Amino acid sequence: MKKILCCLALLSVAWLSLAGCSQPRRSASHSVDASPQELAKATAPEVDQRPPAGHMVASPVIPADGETATLKAKFIYDGAAPAPKKVDSSKDPFCAPLDITSSAMIIGKDGEIHNLAMYWDLRANRKTEIPESALKPSEARHKLDNRGCVFVPHMIHARPGHVIEVINSDQTGHNANFGFLANKAANNMIPAGGSKDVEIKLAEPAPIPVECNVHPWMKTYVIITDHPYVGITNDKGELTIEGLPVGEVVFKIWHENSDGSFGEIDLNGKATKLRRGQLEVDLKAGMNDLGTIKIAPDQFSK
Repeated sequence: MKKILCCLALLSVAWLSLAGCSQPRRSASHSVDASPQELAKATAPEVDQRPPAGHMVASPVIPADGETATLKAKFIYDGAAPAPKKVDSSKDPFCAPLDITSSAMIIGKDGEIHNLAMYWDLRANRKTEIPESALKPSEARHKLDNRGCVFVPHMIHARPGHVIEVINSDQTGHNANFGFLANKAANNMIPAGGSKDVEIKLAEPAPIPVECNVHPWMKTYVIITDHPYVGITNDKGELTIEGLPVGEVVFKIWHENSDGSFGEIDLNGKATKLRRGQLEVDLKAGMNDLGTIKIAPDQFSK
């Protein structure tokens, strides 16, 4: 009987030891009243959230309500202006008597570059976001005239939801062949005095040429973007883009007669290298006047 009682006592001690080992161990710094979720969070291993060496992480900048920037610039051809190129219109009885010069390169008497575009490059921007309000669909109509055997105007900025009304003020037939990449193909004959609507559904990745196959010298361009941030130089070589968000923005500088893409510009007397025609600007609230931007002749096609 004594042996049985002794064995039972030993078994009780062993059971109590095992039960004690099965309880979770708590750190002295944790409350015994902490929930399982709090304990899991407190005891989880620390993770190094720093970016790998050599990488930069930039948080997108979202402008405050009402805080916008305006960008202004003047573009000058830095050299002797090329002589206007007369086109051969002799094969068309209506166009032949007209004095027609190529619209591909128009330089003013003081070097003003006409029809140069500067626009927000969506693919290059990583630091500043476009406000949602600027991306909302919009409606507008643009007129593209066939007048004097040239397209007028020479460049148009449109957005998805817009309509381009192609009209013909000449007494001869024309056609307007839009070289779309994203939108549905459009190549319409426009009889004398006629018109045709072209609906824009999608943004395009690059400026789109519009050509008249009847008169091969006739060519214009349409820039189609989801956003409104596009400027096109006037006859003074000036452009203005309003309502921009504040922050670092990459703009594309484009001209139809550029030799591929602009690789260098003179920004207020300072040589500035560009990558595929891209210029980064740190926009402040209010007016941002870039001053005079000169482009050397070797940046254009001959």
